[in-house]
Amino acid sequence: MPGKHVHFNEENIFYSPSATPSPSLTESSLPSSDGPYTPPQLKTPLGPVAIHPLLAFHPYVFPINYDVSRTPNTAYANIQASPVPLDSYRRSEPATNPPIHALTLKSDLPWRCEIRASTLPYITVEDVLGQLYSFLRTPGTRDEYKAVPNQFSRDKIAESYGRRCSRASSAEEYAAEQRKGLKRVDFLMGRTTFMGLSSTKLGPDVWVLNLQ
Repeated sequence: MPGKHVHFNEENIFYSPSATPSPSLTESSLPSSDGPYTPPQLKTPLGPVAIHPLLAFHPYVFPINYDVSRTPNTAYANIQASPVPLDSYRRSEPATNPPIHALTLKSDLPWRCEIRASTLPYITVEDVLGQLYSFLRTPGTRDEYKAVPNQFSRDKIAESYGRRCSRASSAEEYAAEQRKGLKRVDFLMGRTTFMGLSSTKLGPDVWVLNLQ
């Protein structure tokens, strides 16, 4: 039975769907930045917080056309059922009303995505999309991979990894993406369509990331 290949950074893992995988890797993290600008923080409001309409969950009509496995500049706003480029004006708008300086995104993944204000005192639409993308580009670790509860899901993760690498426009780019290894986005197992954020009972700064 043919197996599947998954890379963790520079290392290759081969496993058969009927076998227990033994991935190995060197754990890594995203590059750190040198002293980023830290805007003054707003206090988290005590009352209700509304999410920006472009980021709000809608079960039938997506507020934006966005595949979270791709860069945020590929996102389009759905305005009257017609895709419109997400311009700098919309991207710079506050992500919430009233504005807040931080929020947490929950999902089916075993990690939470922490969003922080970057250039303004409050989180913007761009902060949410950009930091979510960076979060999902974080390399997966051996323990995270081994913690996946069943072989079927591991196969799905491997397939997602393969599809993502195959989008490369050249053989060199394909090889480079392979060497970067498994990412958290691959753990979504293909569910990468952004459907919006919905509120929780955990506070005005904790939201659910809905994907399809």
